[in-house]
Amino acid sequence: MSDSTGSLDQAVILNARTTRSVLARIVFFAAWAAAGDLAFVLGGWGSFALFYFPFLCAVGCLAQLVVASEWTVAGPELRRRRWLSRPGSKPSAVMALGPEVEIVHESAGRWRIWPSGAAIDVEPWRTTLLVGAMQRAGVRINDWRGKWARRHRVLNALGIVALGVSAIAIVVAIALVPLRPGSIGGAIAFWTAVAGLVLYMAMNFLPWTMSKAEAQLN
Repeated sequence: MSDSTGSLDQAVILNARTTRSVLARIVFFAAWAAAGDLAFVLGGWGSFALFYFPFLCAVGCLAQLVVASEWTVAGPELRRRRWLSRPGSKPSAVMALGPEVEIVHESAGRWRIWPSGAAIDVEPWRTTLLVGAMQRAGVRINDWRGKWARRHRVLNALGIVALGVSAIAIVVAIALVPLRPGSIGGAIAFWTAVAGLVLYMAMNFLPWTMSKAEAQLN
């Protein structure tokens, strides 16, 4: 995704809706569909199965485009434009920014703005852009997840590794046909994929949820 920033009076655009950005997501899901189809071929699945994984990837790609938003921090104002809005549409104002607003880092790529509750999804390596723009707008920054990751470096790395392993295990499981009787390797790959996804989600979302629960108990 392309972001832009300049002097203090220029807007900062996060997750910009550009032709290149949209094509990048489509290419990613197309590559994932191709890898799945190759696994189906290696596993000896029927011809109908060859359409199953691409269909799931197409649904996933469409869902990503539906929920994706372009966020603009223009001075003391936050603006939003959905990726599936009409071509040429302008970002609409979401809220005014200032010292009464707080942005909280909840998970690896998600920041929540209070009091509106709006969630901004941004790649971890773009965090500096977002934080810088919010600081210039006078917003209070609560980098909770960043502090948690620095305190628990091993756990944070384990979650990232689990995501990568689970993605590979899904393809391997399909290739080994886990539903075929006696396919122990396929079953192991399948449950490894499930365990990896669960572990990543736990590392990504549970820490913030648990911290909120503890705060309420105290």
